[in-house]
Amino acid sequence: MSIQWNEENLSLLGKNFLSNVIGNMRFEGSVVRFGETGTGAQPNYQITFPNERIWTIRGSSHETYEDAEKFNTDRISDPFSFAVIRAALQKC
Repeated sequence: MSIQWNEENLSLLGKNFLSNVIGNMRFEGSVVRFGETGTGAQPNYQITFPNERIWTIRGSSHETYEDAEKFNTDRISDPFSFAVIRAALQKC
């Protein structure tokens, strides 16, 4: 099973999850991509900071995903900006 993330369904991730994502994004210029495998309950995600540094994160703990420098681009969403994540959080 897989899910395709878009601006309309991001709020399904819930207030707590999205709050942690925003906290990890840190900067307005950061973007996040969510994993699109599994049920979509707590997807792993990858943040790209304005300086191009990439941080892979486990969705279950919101801590560094040690096994991957970056995720397979065929299995993650298009990037979402800080503003889009903030808007999704406000819908929760």
